[in-house]
Amino acid sequence: MSRLLEPVTLGDSIQLRNRICMGAMTRNRCIDDNKPTSANAKYYADRARDGAGLIVAEGTFVYYNGAEWPHAPVMFNHDHAEAWKKVTDAVHDVQGKIFFQPWHPDIRAGRIQNDNMPMLKEHNYPVYAPSKIPATGGKFHSLEGCPGYTTNITEIGDPKFIVEQYKNSVTLAKLAGFDGIELLAQGFLCSRANNRTDAYGGSVENRCRFPLEVLDAIIDVWGPRHVGIKICPSDDLNDSIMSYEELTEVYEYFIPQLVQRKLAYINISRRGCHPEKGQDGSIRPHFRPKGFGLPDHWEPLRQFGNLVKYPGSETMLMVNHEYTVEEAELLVNEGKIDLVTFGRPFIYNPDLIARIAQKKSLAVSDRGKHVNYGPYKTVDEFYNDWPRIST
Repeated sequence: MSRLLEPVTLGDSIQLRNRICMGAMTRNRCIDDNKPTSANAKYYADRARDGAGLIVAEGTFVYYNGAEWPHAPVMFNHDHAEAWKKVTDAVHDVQGKIFFQPWHPDIRAGRIQNDNMPMLKEHNYPVYAPSKIPATGGKFHSLEGCPGYTTNITEIGDPKFIVEQYKNSVTLAKLAGFDGIELLAQGFLCSRANNRTDAYGGSVENRCRFPLEVLDAIIDVWGPRHVGIKICPSDDLNDSIMSYEELTEVYEYFIPQLVQRKLAYINISRRGCHPEKGQDGSIRPHFRPKGFGLPDHWEPLRQFGNLVKYPGSETMLMVNHEYTVEEAELLVNEGKIDLVTFGRPFIYNPDLIARIAQKKSLAVSDRGKHVNYGPYKTVDEFYNDWPRIST
């Protein structure tokens, strides 16, 4: 049997059927006032029924936002928790485990919003960011003219009110029946998006202060052994890129701070340093801008893995972003990782675990560019209509 398929204990008590995690993926399908519906419950339960070791639900905003996806979920009141409870119940009914990923646009420095998105306009809520530094890019298809990210930014004063938004959201997630939390940490870390001069800007220690405060607030609710964190040292999406020198300095400080808290796991993404796989299975080279290059054949696992996985560490090491089954198996066998995340393969393969167990090839998408976020004719299109290998 593949070692990927052997059961493991996450934290102190979370029994996983295998080492394979379905990663958080925005699907833009919470069409009931940004709450999940029966379609979302089916989507997650189908993959849990197949045997996914751990599911991390799609990033769920902790408060009002102006992100590009008008049907991304939110979690800040009891109605939201009640809707998510139907999803977690469906997953638990087939012996699955599911974590909640609280999301704030600030994870990429708050700038990846547009102040004309309906949720912000309706509630007269601003676009908050660490500093008034607009991001480049973005394309808001639901707004006239498809504008990019806003330049109308409100600098966060005291970030503690956002910490409280996170704490409220993860408290509701507990009521909703989730098994744990995965925090996605990027906000405030990048000096190109954070030029503050207070305790949350400037030095590496100061720039790490906000995500660590958020993490500590989550631990207050859940305890450290039900909490994981996803980090993306080489990320270059949405104007979040760091130089090699900066990412080294930041994460060589940040990761030991995380391990010190005895989290259940740290999930290291290699996005931004690895060739990208198209939805049709094609591979295209990845180019970083001038001044932001990485050493040849560099991967964050090689540089930072031993900061997480070493004799005596109580924190499991997970990796993600375009890993193949063969790569993941080799890394487990070599003792370099404990868990692996697969993302888009779980979209096209609701029976991904069965395919791995049977040594069958994984399906790829031939359905065009609207699979992830739409538009779609019905909420189930590109979502709950993927065939299993048996059919």
